[in-house]
Formats: sequence, C-alpha cells, structure tokens
Amino acid sequence: MLLKMLRQVTLIIILIMLSGGTTLAFIEDDKACGRAQMAMFSRDMAPTTEQQKIDIRYCALIFNMDISTTSMVNEFQIDLAVIDSGLEMIELDYSTSNLGVGDISVNTVLLNGDTIVFLHDNDLLQIPVIQDVEAGDLLSVRIFSESGPASNRDDQGFNWDYEFGQRAIWTNSQPYNARDWWPSVDYPRDKADSLDIIVTIDDYMTVASNGRLISTLDNGDGTKTWHWHVGHPIATYLVSLSIYEFYEWGDEYVDADNDTLPILFYTYSHPDDPNPYYMTENYRLLPDMITLYADQFGPYPFMDEKYGHAEWGENYGMEHQTLTSMGNPTERRVAHEVSHMWYGDMITCFSYHHVWLNEGFARYAEALWWEERYGEEGYRQKMEDSEYYGTGTIFVEDPETENPFDWWLSYCKAAWVLHMLRHITGDETFFEILQAYSDHPDYKYATATTEEFQGVCEDVSGIDLENYFQQWIYGSGYPHYRAYRAQTGEDLLVQVIQSGISFDMPVDFRITTTSTVIDTVLRINESFMTFHFQIPSGEIVTDLVMDPDDWILKSTDYVVGLIDDSHQVPEIFQLGENFPNPFNPETTIPYSLSEDGPTHMSILDLKGREVTTLINTIKSRGHYEISWNGFNNEGFEAPAGIYFCQLKAGSQSAIQKILLVK
Repeated sequence: MLLKMLRQVTLIIILIMLSGGTTLAFIEDDKACGRAQMAMFSRDMAPTTEQQKIDIRYCALIFNMDISTTSMVNEFQIDLAVIDSGLEMIELDYSTSNLGVGDISVNTVLLNGDTIVFLHDNDLLQIPVIQDVEAGDLLSVRIFSESGPASNRDDQGFNWDYEFGQRAIWTNSQPYNARDWWPSVDYPRDKADSLDIIVTIDDYMTVASNGRLISTLDNGDGTKTWHWHVGHPIATYLVSLSIYEFYEWGDEYVDADNDTLPILFYTYSHPDDPNPYYMTENYRLLPDMITLYADQFGPYPFMDEKYGHAEWGENYGMEHQTLTSMGNPTERRVAHEVSHMWYGDMITCFSYHHVWLNEGFARYAEALWWEERYGEEGYRQKMEDSEYYGTGTIFVEDPETENPFDWWLSYCKAAWVLHMLRHITGDETFFEILQAYSDHPDYKYATATTEEFQGVCEDVSGIDLENYFQQWIYGSGYPHYRAYRAQTGEDLLVQVIQSGISFDMPVDFRITTTSTVIDTVLRINESFMTFHFQIPSGEIVTDLVMDPDDWILKSTDYVVGLIDDSHQVPEIFQLGENFPNPFNPETTIPYSLSEDGPTHMSILDLKGREVTTLINTIKSRGHYEISWNGFNNEGFEAPAGIYFCQLKAGSQSAIQKILLVK
C-alpha cells in the first residue's frame, strides 16, 4: 500500500511538472473539475513512447448531443492491453479545443474503476498508472467529458453543419482528427478490436455509423438513442458519424455462399427527387462492384455488418469502414471507395509513409472495374488517365511536411506500380497475390507496410522484387528509353540506352518485318545494352516498338541506324536518384557526364556543410555509379537524417536529396 501511495505521489509531481503550473484536482465521484488549459497541438505526429507500450482492444463512444446548443456530454471507455511492463502513463490523444466541437472539458477519469488524477493539456490526456503492471495485463479507462458550444463547421474532426437548411452532423477524421472528438491512440497502427458507438439525439434525426445497428431506443422525451456495434478491428480515422433527417433506402449483395449483405443509403433527399440521376444509377452498381472485387481480392470483409453510403458536407468520398461518407457519387468514386473496404479498412497502412497501400490500390481498383464494365479499352484508358511523369517518391518520407494524399504519387503512380506488377507476374499470379495479401493472417484486419506487401508478392510469385519496389516506391522518376536499330542481312542490331536513372525492368519488344511479327521480352537494366535478332531471310524490319501494350510507365523514342560506328552512347550530364532511398547502411548514386574533365561529388548536410567527398578527380564522359556508406570524411558514421548529394563537372552542377535512416 505504501509503495502504491508513493508511486501515486511521484506521478502527481511529474504531472504538475509536465503541466507547467496547470492547476490539477483530485476527482471525487462525478464532481466536475476545472476546465483544462487550451493549447495548440505541438507534438510530432507519431505515437508517444508511452502509447507504444499499450494496445487498444475496445472502445465505447457515448454521446448525448444537444442540437440547440451544439454541445455534447460524453462518456468513453477505452480497454487496453499492456505490452511493456515499463508503462507508467496511459496517454490518449484528445483535443482540448477545436472549431468543430468547441472547448472540451474532461471531468472525471476512472482507471479500473478507481477515480484518478489526470492531466489534459496540449491535446493529450495523461493518466498515471499507479499499480505495477506486466505485459499482457488488461486495463480499463472511463472518461467523462463535455464539449461545446461549437463555433463553426471545421471540415476536419467533428462538424455541426447545415445541409439544405437543416442541421447536419458529420465527422472526417483522416489523417489525425479522431482526437478532435474522442480520446484514442490516433494513429493507423493501433486498431481497436471492436467498438460501440452510442448516440442520443433529437428523435427526428437518423444516426448513421460504422458496423451493425444494434438498437434504437425512443426515450420518450423527444430524443432517441442509437447503438452501432463494430465487430471487426477499426482504425481511428475510419470511425465516423453522419447524422441528419435522412431518407433511407438500399440494395443488397448476395455472395458466393448465398449470404446476403445489406447495402444501405442515407441521403439528404429522396433518391427520385431531386437527386441527380447519377446517384441512383451509380449507387445501383455496387452489387456488381462488390461481386467483382470479392472475386479478385477475396470475400467482402464485413459480411456480418453492411456496406453503404451516408451523405455528408463534403464533395468527395471517404472510406469510413462499412459506411462510406459520400459526396458527388461518380462511378469512379463509388468504385474507389468500396474497394477500400479491402485495402484501407480491412488492411490499413501501418503509417502514412505507406499510404499508397490504401490509395494506390483503390485507384487501381477503379481500372479493374473499368476493365470489367468497359473491356480492355476501358482499362487502358483508366491507366492512361493515371500516368504521372513528375518527380517525387511514392513512399512518403515525411507525412508531416509532405502531403500523404498527393493525387499523382499516392494514387496514380501507385496504381501503375500494381499495373506493372500484374504484367511482370502474369494475370493468374497477380490475382493470387492480391488474394494472399487479403487473407494473410498477419495483415487481415490489421496493418501492413510496403515491405510486408513485397514479401507476399515474392512468396506467391517466386520472383525477387527488391529492385522493383526500391526503384518504383522509394525512387523517383521513370525509365527514359531510346532504341536504335540497324539491319544487316538477317541480323538486326538493337541498341538501347537509358538516360538518367537505369531502371531494371523486363521489357516487351515487338519487331515487325515485311512478313513477320516477332515478340520477345528483354531485361533492360543498364544504361547501354546491345542485342542481336535473327530476321527471316529476305524480310526487312519495318518497325521496332518497346512495350507495345503500355505496361510500363516510361518515355520512349526510336532512331533507325546505329549511334555511331563505335557504338558509343552520347551522354548527358545528370545526377540520378540514389537507390535504395531511404537507405541504411549503403546507397548507390548513378550519374552521367557529358564531357571529359574535373569532377567533384560531395555529400552535404542540411546547412550546406560538406560531410564527405565521394569524387574529386578527372573523369571521362560516360555513365557511372558510386556508393556512399553513411560515413563522413573523418571515418565516423553520419547521423540519420536528410542529406544532399551535389555533383559538379565544369560549369554544370546538380543536387539531389537523400535520406539516411538508422
């Protein structure tokens, strides 16, 4: 008992120090304490050390909403498992104030039924663990709070809104805005195994949410209580509410086992008037879309719950688990969002570094639907719409300074990664990969990283895909091919150069002669490669095409005639993207020189100071590669971080960002 008291006193002192003088109170029974200080969120968007010591198992979110005052009285239950016996503080992300909810006051916190002191500051609720714990122990936290009145619609987090002159309430929590309206470990990696959402509100309102509707209770006082239960693991950003005097209608999907899935629609008005035709037409495509994706990806993941759409105050879709929040339901958007039930909701990216596993898959699923409905031409057109020839990596190096939801990188170029993979492995193996990924016991209803998806691809296909994922996910750019050809009798000599970065790809070649079409596949993995082809006697080559069916994101041009008699490639000055990037412990840096002369390459830190010199000599024109092992000029390991590689040759110079991780 004495040890327990001493530990509690120590933790109280720590809380006072952390608060910077914030007044604290011991909470007794259900008496309210003072409002917590308001502060701007300033922590890095990553789980705290203490948050990484727990695993959220269950959440109950209970809201009593007062429409007239835009205020709420809230009760939350968070059940968690201890995964590190060093746990001293339960830390939950929970806003102190935001535009969409207003001020938030935490009144009481119970830990395993005992009232306990806490600190709520800087959007973090800190609850001391006053008993000794071991890994595997289960703890239960109950939090009583009030919020409001709300100032205005915020678009992120929780929103008190108006649609068509009527009160509308809806949430939008991606990427880190669940904390705006309920306490959580607000990162994709920690999914609650199950969750209950219970809302009491005016009885004319309909509450639409995730999972399965358990009950609606008329309280006899002009309010009704809605209870939704989520029986599958769910990421915080996928928990949602959409509340309105909805018109409710729907459809159904019947799976291969003859089980029926309800498809529910919550719309602001009747589907026949005045909603535009594309709402009813595109919504009614859903049974066929789910049938297609179930065949290609595996069974629909939430057959015991539902799928559906709930309108909200945005003009786009958001894949809230089992109930997409939908605005402007184009055919493309409807296909995109339902595919997220597999990739994004059932399997969620571990962090937003790997968000392409959500968005690239959904963008590619659009093309699969176009292929199903409009044939190969539709599929090709959809992939053409996704072509991206800019810079940047699909891997999001820093989700806090870069936009994780970059349309061209996280969606479009990422869709091309799957398109190209499909051709490399072949259709049968490709769809086996998708099904194996969906059904993998480590990732199904859990999370995954790029490397984990790569592992599934390699296990199923038997192909080493390390270069493929490094160049397309962690590298920037795309292949620039130039093909030269010259025929001498029955011999066709083909020279292929890659300018800039040399990608390693199997490339289809189609050679057309006056009488024959020759199709072959060549591995192009160097800056300059030479090939010979036997041409049938008497035939003349009329055309040569690399990748004739557009399976590679590339640029290509052609020259009839050899480069010159010595077969030497005309070089350009260029500093290529290093690979791998990020790297540890070593990376390779490709570069090309257009003329002979003094050449200098160095690694610089963020302040422009030289870390190490890689090249300082006379070099001939040509294409080269050099490696850096992360050591500086003094022979010591450089710390992890962002560096710059600078290349100078004569009057020409180039610089490239590289990322060293530990």
